[in-house]
Amino acid sequence: MKKILLIAFIICTVFHCSTAQDDDKKGWNPNRVFLGTGLNLGFANGFIIGVNPEVGYSIGQVLDVGLATNINYITQRSNVANTSLRYLALGGGPFVRIWPVHQFFLGTQFEYNAITLKEVTNGTVTAKMKSSATSLLAGIGYGTRVIGQNQFYTSIMVDLLKHENSPYRDQFNRMLPVFRTGFTIYLKGKRNE
Repeated sequence: MKKILLIAFIICTVFHCSTAQDDDKKGWNPNRVFLGTGLNLGFANGFIIGVNPEVGYSIGQVLDVGLATNINYITQRSNVANTSLRYLALGGGPFVRIWPVHQFFLGTQFEYNAITLKEVTNGTVTAKMKSSATSLLAGIGYGTRVIGQNQFYTSIMVDLLKHENSPYRDQFNRMLPVFRTGFTIYLKGKRNE
């Protein structure tokens, strides 16, 4: 029940923020639309690497909202000798970044992931499985944010949901930290606001 309420809250927040109006300018402002991507890296009893293309909108001077997709490849060492687990996770969902001070942000990203899992023993695939999982990544980051100009950021995030199939948790359901570095480009980027 808590997960459903949390997901509903995030969706309502993103919807509300995406329809909000700026204080200095009423309505939609195409100068605030951005495209970007991030590179994920994670280390802990395995390895995570992935990319996160995104499209977003800057609301006022402190809030970014949008949709992100993800492609992640994960390997984890198993308890069984010479055995590893390999995941391919494809997914996406809404994100929110709050910039309470100029160079630091708090971020969340809800994801739904379709997962393909392979168990590999001595270099041979011994089992295959397909599943899905929801994740709620949350964390802090550092970056540049000037609306209308290219941005660069680095963040560390963890999955707050405890879904056993999450690509951001190991086989013991422990959180794997995710380091993300990314950039965004404003579509019109002609003026600072």
